[in-house]
Amino acid sequence: MRVFRFLAALAANRLGGVPRPSWCTYLVTMRCNARCRMCDSWRLPRKKEMSPDDVHRVFAALGRLEVVRLSGGEPFLRDDLSAVARAIEEASRPLVLHITTNGSFPEATEAFAATFPRPRALRFLVSLDGLPEEHDANRGEAVSFAQAEDTVRRLARLGQRQGFRVSVNHTVISERSLADAAALQARFAAMGVEVATVLAYAESATYSLGAQAGRNSPPHPSSGYPLHPELARADVVTLIQGEVRRTQLTGDALLKVGKTYYLRGLLPRLRGDPVPSFRPRCVALRSHLRVLPDGSVPVCQFNGTLIGNVTITSPRELWQSPAAAAGRRWVEACPGCWAECEVIPNAIYTADILRTLPVFLAFARSSHRLGKF
Repeated sequence: MRVFRFLAALAANRLGGVPRPSWCTYLVTMRCNARCRMCDSWRLPRKKEMSPDDVHRVFAALGRLEVVRLSGGEPFLRDDLSAVARAIEEASRPLVLHITTNGSFPEATEAFAATFPRPRALRFLVSLDGLPEEHDANRGEAVSFAQAEDTVRRLARLGQRQGFRVSVNHTVISERSLADAAALQARFAAMGVEVATVLAYAESATYSLGAQAGRNSPPHPSSGYPLHPELARADVVTLIQGEVRRTQLTGDALLKVGKTYYLRGLLPRLRGDPVPSFRPRCVALRSHLRVLPDGSVPVCQFNGTLIGNVTITSPRELWQSPAAAAGRRWVEACPGCWAECEVIPNAIYTADILRTLPVFLAFARSSHRLGKF
């Protein structure tokens, strides 16, 4: 049944139709104990947060989902996060329940993973900004590198027994952060944990105070890659070229596919190519649904215009509303961002991700000749 639904969604997205959502990014809170330079989440006005009962009702109305991403803010600031996750598990039975965290609550994170009823569905992503000095300078004393490393170590150990995976997300925020990349990767390789690299974005409507100022018609994001100002002089192209090669050696097949696609699409944008390769049709408000802490639904990460609220209006009615149709027209006119949390659903639900297959085949052939296989 899921296969048929996926194929139907893929066809609808490629032809401009409107399938029901399959991938949900749910920001469970905007509260955050970090003070990151590249994110204003901790400065934003607090929103009401759906209770576990609200979550169960909303996700039951959404029905079966393939992927649910729980993010924030910092998700583990919610004392009831386990109840929220169980409500989603019971109501929507996602194939993957993905949790992004800054790793500042090692005990709570380990307890969450140890008690979740279907651990093989779990994926954890722990965010770091570099080695201890740079990470702690950016995130603040409440979110230390030592805490995050402890969280990764606990999850890696538990995941080996229970069958879930944890990886580290290295957000390159500065030249110093970029210089830390190789040592950071080696540090976590010793635990058997992959490190994925992303470049800090200049701003987004979701996390930037400036971008959230009341705009009736938000501008479209750049079709390039608007780097955070602190990366203006950094040699990010050489870094990403190295990451493309390194990703081919990744043991996690899903991570390998996703990161290869993302990085190969990132390179031409960093070089300023006027027509960058890898331009999947955007599936925001189609296969990809974003839900804010109070149940509000924005158009996407770069357009905070709200089309409604799933605690007030049923998801089905909201999906078919004039406000949703207007949001989709904005998305259709967008030249296309390259923010990973938007790009990967786009690549999957248009099948554009299959363009990475020649890369894997070429790498396999060269590795075979070198005796690596």
